[in-house]
This record gives sequence, structure tokens and C-alpha cells, in this order.
Amino acid sequence: MSLFPSLSRFVLGTALRWRRQLLVAVLALLYLVLILGPATPLARVLFVVHLGLLIVWQPFVRADQRLGLAAIGRILLAVGLMVYWLNGWLLTLWIILLAGVVGGKVFLYEARWSKLFYLFALSWLVAVLLLLAMPTTVPSSIAAGSVVVTIGEWMAPAVLAMMLLLPERKEADDQAEVVDFVYSVIVMLLLAVLVLGSLAIMLLLGHAYIDALLEALLGIGLALLILGWVWNPHLGMAGVGTVFSRYLMSVGMPVEQWLHTLADLAQRRDDPDDFLVESCRDMVRVLPWVTGVAWRAPGGPEGQFGACQGRSREFRFDTLALRIYSRFPLSPSLAWHFSLLAQLVAEFRADKLRARQLKHMSYVEAIHETGARLTHDVKNLLQSLRTLCTAAQNESGGVTPEFVSLLQRQLPAITARLEQTLDKLQAPRLRAEESTTLADWWERLQARFALADIRFAVEHDAPALAVSRYQAQIPTALFNHVVENLVANALDKRGAHPALRIDVTLGLDARGARVKVSDDGAPVPPALAASLFRAPVASETGTGIGLYQAARLLEGSGYALALAANLPGRVSFVLAPAGS
Repeated sequence: MSLFPSLSRFVLGTALRWRRQLLVAVLALLYLVLILGPATPLARVLFVVHLGLLIVWQPFVRADQRLGLAAIGRILLAVGLMVYWLNGWLLTLWIILLAGVVGGKVFLYEARWSKLFYLFALSWLVAVLLLLAMPTTVPSSIAAGSVVVTIGEWMAPAVLAMMLLLPERKEADDQAEVVDFVYSVIVMLLLAVLVLGSLAIMLLLGHAYIDALLEALLGIGLALLILGWVWNPHLGMAGVGTVFSRYLMSVGMPVEQWLHTLADLAQRRDDPDDFLVESCRDMVRVLPWVTGVAWRAPGGPEGQFGACQGRSREFRFDTLALRIYSRFPLSPSLAWHFSLLAQLVAEFRADKLRARQLKHMSYVEAIHETGARLTHDVKNLLQSLRTLCTAAQNESGGVTPEFVSLLQRQLPAITARLEQTLDKLQAPRLRAEESTTLADWWERLQARFALADIRFAVEHDAPALAVSRYQAQIPTALFNHVVENLVANALDKRGAHPALRIDVTLGLDARGARVKVSDDGAPVPPALAASLFRAPVASETGTGIGLYQAARLLEGSGYALALAANLPGRVSFVLAPAGS
């Protein structure tokens, strides 16, 4: 029962170990068929053995693969037809096919001896074709003399002996056989042109076989020289090789047109789901070999377009899965191209998903920044209301004219501030047209903190300059937000140290106005000072984002906020023109 499997394994192992010798045997049998003549019975028998050994050696189907009865029947039918019609022209065509198969393997070996072995085999087939097959096939009136045939008869065995004497190196013979299809076709076409060209010269011009063969070789050489010259770029020409490579990379498909369509769609469609649907539809419309596309993405659209039936292949990138349906099975080259197209769609969709997420994060950040800024405004208003409440509690003997005057000054200011806060809530950006004179702003600032035990002072270099700067226009909302934030932080600091002294100083010089808020408390910790104005910081009394928001608002306004002094008993923040 186990005889035939054991025999098959033995034949397989022997064929793999003696692969080179098997090829030499195939060529030797072909040589005997040519010497005996294709019409003799012994030559036909040897040709059958030649075909059998070739089937064992052939590199297209694995030797360990089992053949069914149908495949064996087709092989026997082909062998029978070839043996029945065996003649010189069939042998010539057969040698050209063998030369193409061997030529497709020559350039796939890196080892010197292996490449030399297959170069000898290719040279042997070409020499036998030109020296034995052709002279015995063409009409005797124009065929070469016996000298050419004699050279071929003596040279062929010598080359086969040299092939057997070449040293062997273990390499890709143990692996799956590969034949370069392009090289095989080129070798077959060159040999076919050489044979047919020689015959055409002999028949049309009446030249001898050797002369016709040399003339055909010269013509093919000149044609290859011209092709090599126009193949590479030179003298401002792109070269035929560039056009050929571009055609191979596109595999005959209008990929470039679809890429332009995809790039235009990426600019027109911001929504990733709409982009995915439209790109899949364009793939079916533009690419002629695609019959349908089905797409699936978690949390996204799922659908199909076109005729989604028959042969297909799925391509998955990240969370996107594209199934592309085609009219025929995808070759490795087409599969690579379709994979590239699917990856482009997935990358564009991923970019749009990231853009939508960034837009959402920017929206949330804008809400957070607006809320943080309004929080400080509400804290400042609450501080003013607490001041009024404290003043009302101290009026135990009745309402005094001073208290009425304080209410008349503070209530309109609080009302205006509430209106500004509501405006900021509706339009988070500070409006550039909100401005007032420095004098009016300074007076209102003192009025708002009249009962907060804060010392206000004005410093200037020259009286005339002070007057002009004192009447200059400043952005009201910007100065209010920054200075009130600094004062609120100082008042929070006073809550832990009631004896803390707070000074607000207005400076005037040639560069403009500057406002300094100082206290005589503990300095800001170094680790905290390094993060001020650049990121939110830890805070025990608030959100820790006030100074960061103040610095963000000052960007592009011409002003800057800085920690001017950070020493025990001397902590100062300064709002001044940028660069001063």
C-alpha cells in the first residue's frame, strides 16, 4: 500500500538533489533527437523521454504536487500530438521555448557558479538552434554546408561536459523555483526575430546561411543599440524607459486620474464619512477593472457601491476595511496597486478624523478659556460687591453721605462690568474698539478697589510727557482683565496673611504706560514661576489659569506681562509695552 508514496518521495528527493544533472540529461536527449533526425522512430522515443525528464525538472509546478487524472490526460495528449507531428520546425520552436525558460532563470541567481551553469545552458540552446536545428530545417538549396553542422555536433557534447564539471553551491535550488517572465519573453522574441530574420534574408536576398545569420545578428545589435540610446533620459528627453516604467506602475489603469480625483475630493469634503463614500464611488467610476467596492468602519458608515459580487479581496488599514471586487482574479502586481489605493483612502480619512477631533478639542478649549476668563471677571465683581456689603454693615448709625457717594460710584461701575461680562460670553474675543483714556481707566480702577486697602501711586519721568501719556487711549477690557486678575491674586494672598501690603503703581515714560502690582509677601516658588504665563498652574483658591489666560490675551496686543521681581518681601508683576 505504501509502495507508490515511497517511490514518489524517492523520485522527488532524487530530482532535487540531482537537479543540474537532470537538466544536462534533458539537453543531451534533445541533442540525440537532432542528430538522429526527428523523423526516425528512435528519435521520437527519445523525445518522449526528453519530455518526461523535462516535466520532472520544470520550474513552474512543484515536483511534490499531485496531479489528477484530468491533468495527466492533458499532458499525455499534448505529448502524443508533439511526437506525432515532430519535425524540424517543431523542434526549432521547442528549442526557442526552452531557451526562454532557461533564460528566465539566469538572472535570478547571485552565486557565480550557478549563474554560469545556466548561462552555459542558454548558450548551448542558442548554439544548437543556429548550428543544428536551423541548417537541417531550411531547404537544402539554401542551407549551410556540412561544416556548420559538424561544428555543432562536436561543440554541443563539449559544452554539456563543461556544465557537469562546474562546482555546485547550495542555494535557491532547494526553494520554490522562480522564472522571470519578462526575461523569458525577451529571450524568446530575440531568438524568434533572429531565426525569422535569417530566413527572410536567405529567401529574399539569396544569401548563404552564415551570411544571413551574421546580417540578422548585426541588425538586431543595431536595433538594441538604438533602443538602449533612447531608453535612458538624455538631452532633455525623458526616455522611453520612463514611459514604460510609468505604464508598468499604473498597470494600464487610469490611476493618475483617480489620484487627482481623490486629491480634489479631499479638499472639497471635510467630513470623513462623506469623503469615504465619495472616494469609493469614484473608484468604481474611474477604475475600469473595479466592479464594486464595499466599505466598513467601526463607528462610521458601512455600505457598498457597484456590483459587489464575484472575485474580491479585502484590504484593512487601521479601523477601515475596504473590499474591492474585480472582473478577474487579482495578480500580485494588481493586488499591490489596489492595496496602495485603499491605503490612500484610509490615510485621507484618518487625517479628516484627526482634523475633526482637533476642531472639537479647539471648541472645548475655547469654551474652557472663555469660562476661565469670565470666572475671574465674576470674582472681581464679587470682590466689589463684598466691599459694598462691608461698607453697608459698618453704617450702623444710618446712611451717611459718604456711603451714598460710594454707592453712586460703585453701582454704575459694577453694572458696566456685568454688561462687559455678558458681551464676552456672547463673543469670547475681546473687541478692539473697546478703548478709553488711561486717566479714566486709572480713576475707575481706584474707585473699584477704594475699600480694599490698596495703595495706588503714579510715577513719571517728565510732567509734560506724563500729561500726554495720561490721555492716551488703551484697550479697556484688556487692561481690566489683566490688572484685576493680578489684584485678585494679591487679595487672595492677603486672605492667608492679613498684614500683606498691596501696591498698584502706574508708570509713564517714553515707551508708554505700565502698571505694576506688588506685595511684600512670600515669593512665588521657582517651579511655579517657571510655568507662569505658559501653562495653567496649581492653585488653592481658583482654577490656576488666570495668568495663563492673561498672557494669551496679550498676544498680538503690543503689551506683555512679566514677573518683574520675585524676592521675599518684594513680589511684582508688570504690565508694560512689549519689548520695554
